[in-house]
Amino acid sequence: SWTLRNTLPSQSQTADITHAVGGSPPVLYAGILKVPAFPLNELKTVDFFSPATMMLQASRADIDQPFVRTTEVASADRVYVGLNDFDAPDGRTATVDVSLNGGTTYTSRRIETRNTLGQNGPSIRPAVAQDRTVYVAYFGWRSQTGSDVTSDVVVVRDDSGASGATPFRDLLDPSDHLPGRLVATHVTIPWSNAPTLGQERIGSTLSIAVDALHSDNVYVAWADRVGTGDIYTVHVRRSTDRGATWSGDLRALTNATDASLAVSTNGTVGLLYQQVTGAGSASRWVTRLEQSKDGFATHQDVVLATVPATTPPFQFLPYIGDYNGLLTRGSQFLGIFSANNTPDSANFPQGVVYQRRVDFATHRLLDGSGAAVAVSIDPFFFSVPVLP
Repeated sequence: SWTLRNTLPSQSQTADITHAVGGSPPVLYAGILKVPAFPLNELKTVDFFSPATMMLQASRADIDQPFVRTTEVASADRVYVGLNDFDAPDGRTATVDVSLNGGTTYTSRRIETRNTLGQNGPSIRPAVAQDRTVYVAYFGWRSQTGSDVTSDVVVVRDDSGASGATPFRDLLDPSDHLPGRLVATHVTIPWSNAPTLGQERIGSTLSIAVDALHSDNVYVAWADRVGTGDIYTVHVRRSTDRGATWSGDLRALTNATDASLAVSTNGTVGLLYQQVTGAGSASRWVTRLEQSKDGFATHQDVVLATVPATTPPFQFLPYIGDYNGLLTRGSQFLGIFSANNTPDSANFPQGVVYQRRVDFATHRLLDGSGAAVAVSIDPFFFSVPVLP
């Protein structure tokens, strides 16, 4: 069962939001862009069940896509908030807000060391292992022609939890000896704030995940345009030597977006993504979770949802979201994605439970009085067992 807690200090909605759990007993951290005006709020609550508004720990303007990860070191939470900070100097906007004391204080750490076209891509994604190794993936935007951005895919690493005076300098690229390994160079990012892929905008799909118990093993996923008739292609690569070298594409998924990676404690990697299949009125958004125990030499996948891509018609962007969420807890992959909410069992092959009134027989959503309401986009939570 579910209980609603309106604990975020934001009017009617938030813009971007992510959260992470730290501490023992558990503490909830969140990063949001607050309504109105969209300032960054870095938030905390020590009581998941309290209806009280989360405590504000830090706030500032001119931030995009806060992305929160945590770990515990000597009974103190360390919090890492990847974000795009438009007030950073020299157009090197890729930033991680680091707290070594449970969010009491934050320090902004700039991680871009090369020239950009004026900013980095919006997605700045940290991942933390139990031995305090922190990886961060980001897009190094180098130039732009029309709506196409030429970008590098970059990963930085810190071996001591970003606790030193000059963090995120432990992984150098052999081409220029600067911090930040170039996983891929000169990729084409179609930057489109218009309905481009299944009514969704595109331009900033990026994810990174580390094996928490074996920090040498790290995966990165991103999307770009290959140029072979695709709109947007998700790529997955792996490093087994702490980011020093990287595989070629382990997965290449045409016309896909919203890739999210997670690695379970037994080393199984999960890949959540959403892909447009078919064409025209027959096109569909298909949401899949893939799992692999051998670095994607082989994989098993499950279809979580397959819904029409043309309905409902978009009213604003993002349509299904700029990113989704995937994590592991114990023997489960847990995640959230958004999709067309028509109550049709055929759209959800693994089954679905709605937290609202629906009529599966007539495929209708209902209001409190039983009257039909229009189809829209809803978030869906899922839990899938990790491959043993």
